[in-house]
Amino acid sequence: MTELKSQGVEDILIVLTDGLTGFPDAIHAVFPQAQVHHCVVHLVRQSLGYVLHCERKGVAAELKAIYRALTEAAAETVL
Repeated sequence: MTELKSQGVEDILIVLTDGLTGFPDAIHAVFPQAQVHHCVVHLVRQSLGYVLHCERKGVAAELKAIYRALTEAAAETVL
């Protein structure tokens, strides 16, 4: 992050990460206003790690309905 800043990047508004430990802290240390979000694919994969193997297809389909919702309110309804 410091190398990006030294090359002229003044600010980063949104960062999508794969959940790498420590990366959000490194981003905020250099770009404190940045919003850090996890990639949806990685969020789903991490979530499915808590589900029995035989139930993963069904849970994945339900998660898809949530993250494909057009609005936050619609996602909450599906949830």
